[in-house]
Amino acid sequence: MDEFEKSFQTISSVVLGKKLSGYRDYENWLSRSVLSQEKTKSCMSGEDIYLPPFSFYTALKSKLVTINEAYDAVGKKQINEKDLNSLSFSNASNVLRDISITTMDTQYGTNTNVAESSLYYDSHTCLRGIGLNKSKCDLYCFWPRYSEYSLGCYYLFSSQFCIKCYNSENLTRCFEMSDCNNCSDSMFCHNSENLKNCMFCFNTKSKQYAICNVEVGREKYMEIKKKILDEIINKLEKDKKLDLNIFNLSSF
Repeated sequence: MDEFEKSFQTISSVVLGKKLSGYRDYENWLSRSVLSQEKTKSCMSGEDIYLPPFSFYTALKSKLVTINEAYDAVGKKQINEKDLNSLSFSNASNVLRDISITTMDTQYGTNTNVAESSLYYDSHTCLRGIGLNKSKCDLYCFWPRYSEYSLGCYYLFSSQFCIKCYNSENLTRCFEMSDCNNCSDSMFCHNSENLKNCMFCFNTKSKQYAICNVEVGREKYMEIKKKILDEIINKLEKDKKLDLNIFNLSSF
């Protein structure tokens, strides 16, 4: 079992209460609603390069190389004195053609076991990520910062054990949350803060054992939560995806 599979199983067990397996089977679902990257090739070696979804890099798609190539042969290229003296605005594109090659493989700090990712800093055991900032065990995430053990998240800061959470901060053991902060053990909530053990809560704060913004008590909450999680697990194991999400609740 590779480290990514271990992370996937650990996260699903903690957040959903049951260990899922085979993270590649869930790739399409986990990547949904998260900015994804394109796989392209180095113009020098043909090695795989993962292209972030930013227009700057898209325009340079045909002139990209790996980070090692950029530091080696490409970084040492230069134009000759004759071309330099003749350089003008009108002929710049042609004169600089041989050296206008770059890399988007931006890496800082110490990184280990980061695969199929781009733009990362002090991150470890991450897969298919973009803008990883001091992240650990994050799979299919866009711009996680100081976050760990997360799946399919978008702009998730200072959080841990989250699945499909977006534009949020300080979340713990959460599923399908958007624009929330300081929440734990909650799912399908939006624009809320300081929630503990809540489901389907919107535009509210400081609630516990609440469903649809109404506190129902621990016993009733846990009973309903079990039924919902059982259904979620059954659908995920069967279909490898969940059609319901925090963005389309009102259409179901």
